[in-house]
Amino acid sequence: MSQKNEIAINIPAEVLATINSLVSQLKLTLAPYIHALTNEEIAGIAKMGDKTLAFVEKVKDYTVSNPEFVPTDLMNVNDFYIDFEAVKTLMPVLKSVEQIKDDLKDSLILSGNEAYLPALMYYRNVKSRADAGVPSAKTIYDDLKKRFPGKTKAVNPSVAS
Repeated sequence: MSQKNEIAINIPAEVLATINSLVSQLKLTLAPYIHALTNEEIAGIAKMGDKTLAFVEKVKDYTVSNPEFVPTDLMNVNDFYIDFEAVKTLMPVLKSVEQIKDDLKDSLILSGNEAYLPALMYYRNVKSRADAGVPSAKTIYDDLKKRFPGKTKAVNPSVAS
């Protein structure tokens, strides 16, 4: 029984070139507006999710309606506004890119699965033929079995001498 093929994609070279060009253009366009962090930097800073976004938006509104409570010695309101607008601008872009990333990753996983399983079927068939003494199968099996090193039999030093 053959395996069900759920994905069969063949991206034409000109489409792939367009995709790569658009990705490069996206990276170049975003470069002045994004900042990479190390894992250590990420671990040490506060993160903003949907709940925090709503809280920060309320604070922004209050800084406008009640500016007397702004701790001006600790908080630069203009920088706060700029950073908050950046979050509101970047968040939908990130969600779109994450959706594309997730779909690409899923397609890669599915394509990989659909390529690996038949490869394993072929490998098992070659192994079976090699075990049956088919000479041309042994050469192929010896090459392919390197992917599955498994345990090697330890030589007992007292027996080997």
